[in-house]
Amino acid sequence: MDTQEEPRPIPAYYCCYLLRSTVRHSSLYIGSTPNPIRRLSQHNGAAKGGAKRTARDKLRPWEMVLVAEGFTSRVGALQFEWAWQHPERTRHIESDDEVSRSKVIVNSKTGKTKPRNSRSRRSLTAHLEDLHTLLRSAYFASWPLRVRFFCTDVHRVWRMWNDRVDTPLPDQKSILDGDCPARATDNDAVGSINQLTVDYSKLENYLEKSMFLLDDAEDLICQICKASTIPAAEQIVVCPQDSCRSANHLLCLSGEFLEAEDDPDNLIPTKGTCPTCKETVHWPLMMQELSVRNRAEKEARAILRRKDRRDRKKKPITARETSVDPPFSSQSQQAGDAECTLARDDTQLEDDWLDGGDLDSDSDYEGRQRIPTPPPPSRLEIVIEDSEWDDAEIVE
Repeated sequence: MDTQEEPRPIPAYYCCYLLRSTVRHSSLYIGSTPNPIRRLSQHNGAAKGGAKRTARDKLRPWEMVLVAEGFTSRVGALQFEWAWQHPERTRHIESDDEVSRSKVIVNSKTGKTKPRNSRSRRSLTAHLEDLHTLLRSAYFASWPLRVRFFCTDVHRVWRMWNDRVDTPLPDQKSILDGDCPARATDNDAVGSINQLTVDYSKLENYLEKSMFLLDDAEDLICQICKASTIPAAEQIVVCPQDSCRSANHLLCLSGEFLEAEDDPDNLIPTKGTCPTCKETVHWPLMMQELSVRNRAEKEARAILRRKDRRDRKKKPITARETSVDPPFSSQSQQAGDAECTLARDDTQLEDDWLDGGDLDSDSDYEGRQRIPTPPPPSRLEIVIEDSEWDDAEIVE
């Protein structure tokens, strides 16, 4: 009997993160999770779960100083996490990189440097150097990853290291958040960990448009090969722009984007220009929508039903407010009823429906049977150890 699992859609969110003890800044912790909001709460003891190595009260509370986000699979995040935790063992940091590592440590508060000693490999500076090197490595450089910073002093060390290396990372690879003073100029800043979007809500409008468009695709043709599109038998990608009706074959559009990028070493495009509306579109977003639509159609339609219920709850209130001006108490009651109904509607599909439980890299499983994770493709050389380990590297 074939026990191979059906392919899953690209997760709504997955990241690797760096924790720092607010009590002792030299204590650091690396992990990965699909929900950093929940995970930080678990590490600090406010919610059940978390890792044993962060459960010591003398180190709490922990702060999440940065997240590396944009992973398109859990296995990919675990690969990155393992390499970040074991820089001396991963093949993604070559021996030349080991030699070229800085021989100084940058003080995160003053910016001053001091000689590195043999025990400082697990310092903040070292973790940021390793993160920087991984993002530049041949394997991870083409992934749509970026680092989101939530502490000014940590970003200061990052910028100093980025300015020192021969191959700095592009500016779009880092985002300023939290108390970073320059974040006001960053359009992608959200402000704090608690404001991250970790569910599929960002895909609601995109999914609605795509599924409506492809339900009646008789007159839709691929703008690249000019052939008809058959959604039931072919992989069809739809432009994410709201007003664009462009639908193209997956291979046709990816080939067009790769040809425009003119990089023979790149096998997967990162972005391109829509052949219809001429707007720049991002390939990872298109692939996420395609994977949810094709690999989780039932859940995709549930997402749209939830959106439709939420939209319909808003319309009657707006209509009554524009036609009749009811007493304040009545308005309050109506708004309260709508919010309660919305809360009940939102429970129809949890944000982590795809995860099948707690899939954080460092979760404690007490008395529960662990579902084995399918091994990564054979062509990947890296071996991922138990993803739920409790003895992940921590510096004191």
